Amino acid sequence: MRRSLVASAAAVLLALAAPGRAAGPPPPASPEGLLLFGEALLAHGDSFRAATEYLRFLVHFPDHPEAPQALAGLGQAYAAAGRWDDAAGAFARLAETDPGARLRLGAALYRGERYGDAARVLLAPGGDPAAEVLGTLALLRQGEGAAAARGPRPDLAEAYRSLPRVSPAAAGALAAVLPGAGHWYADRPRDAAVALVLNGATLWATWEAARREQWALVGVLGALELGWYAGNVTSAVTAAHKWNRREEGRFLRRWEEGAVPRWGVAPLPGGVGGTLRWEW
Repeated sequence: MRRSLVASAAAVLLALAAPGRAAGPPPPASPEGLLLFGEALLAHGDSFRAATEYLRFLVHFPDHPEAPQALAGLGQAYAAAGRWDDAAGAFARLAETDPGARLRLGAALYRGERYGDAARVLLAPGGDPAAEVLGTLALLRQGEGAAAARGPRPDLAEAYRSLPRVSPAAAGALAAVLPGAGHWYADRPRDAAVALVLNGATLWATWEAARREQWALVGVLGALELGWYAGNVTSAVTAAHKWNRREEGRFLRRWEEGAVPRWGVAPLPGGVGGTLRWEW
């Protein structure tokens, strides 16, 4: 009986000591350990240290089967830090072996305001709907509405072209006729009231000084009114441009919300690692 118990215990100990059977995290310097630590750092918002771990993996294990996952994590870490050129570099390397990384590459270029490069990547043949949308937005942000209309999403280009806009020229003309009218036209009622009251009060004061033949005061008030009147016109034109940019920005941001990629880092073989989702 005693010999049977000793043999059973020895068998259990050997089973626990067998490779691949031990519980717990992988060694820190192993490929799995580096990836696990990088993912943990990125999940906790430490993007700079996470990038270091992914780079360590790629330097020491460049031919490892999980190297694409390390490249994806590196790109995510750079994106989290706002280092869009570096993120684009990582995703460009990943896209050499993983065509699905093209959207992430284009999005990094887009976020880095490299709209021409982003459009070329995203609108290359074979892109998915999200890439087509983001590529079209890149053309629109670059001011190439005609090129966007010839692309895969002419409906998006047409919707952008049809946005409600106010005319800066009309705003300036209205402000020249009646101070404040241009601001009112550009949906700036408070500025319209200020311009009307300020110019009206100065004109009235100038007229009163002229009626009393206080010509020195007339000169001073007239110079002030000339400056305020010109400022009223230029301010109305600027307000019209701001109104247009606001509407265009709302349109672009609304479409960006559905086109900017979301991705995950899949668990490593054997259950090592975790899942991470990042949106930017």
